[in-house]
Amino acid sequence: MSDFARQNKATDAKIDTTTIFASGAFKIVYKGKYTKGERAGEECVCKIFKSESVFEESYFQEELKVVAKALEIVNMFNRDKHINQKILLNEPDVWTFTSGNKKGKKALIEPMITNFEKFNSNSGWTPKESSPWINAMQALSHFSYHTSNRRALLCDLQGGVYKDGFVLTDPVIISTNQEYGPTDLGVEGISTFFASHRCNQYCKVQWLVPHDKKKHFNVQKSTAMVLPNRQSRAALTCQLPG
Repeated sequence: MSDFARQNKATDAKIDTTTIFASGAFKIVYKGKYTKGERAGEECVCKIFKSESVFEESYFQEELKVVAKALEIVNMFNRDKHINQKILLNEPDVWTFTSGNKKGKKALIEPMITNFEKFNSNSGWTPKESSPWINAMQALSHFSYHTSNRRALLCDLQGGVYKDGFVLTDPVIISTNQEYGPTDLGVEGISTFFASHRCNQYCKVQWLVPHDKKKHFNVQKSTAMVLPNRQSRAALTCQLPG
């Protein structure tokens, strides 16, 4: 991947697993610092699964698939110059702990984001207030639906504002065939999102919208999930020192 990906550009990091930096429904986030590579000395985050999570088996494959699709959309949005600043997307890598009590455990590593904000959720939540970046993120979501010809929606947009643009992390892709993991709410999720969406100055009048715009899920700021289908999956082969 290229263009607007914000990459690790490192091969090793020291992770502080004594203090939880953030915690979600099925993963825990720790802070750390890169120790080797271009980003040596910079902060990073390490995302691992809670041991009881039923999603652990499929998480890495699905997460990287979501990021790949999200980056494709972000690249197009930037190239089309819908706003006058750039949007970057954190591109995580799968690393493996090589020492300590988590030795052998896989994790996602990506650069730290400061000034963290959330701009929408996968159930259609958006902030009550308005700002250029809030509006730009709603337009990015709408653009994703249009440019995919109604097949996908990029949402759950969150990250940090920097002087030269915005950095996204942990996006969600909702698709008509629900191929992007437990946060992909499918056709009804797309409908629910657009039931709350209000176009703004960055949306284009010709952009597509779904025919059905009904709320099938409760609107919430936190990320909504559905249980995935259980099926056999290929084993991970990409491992880097962590």
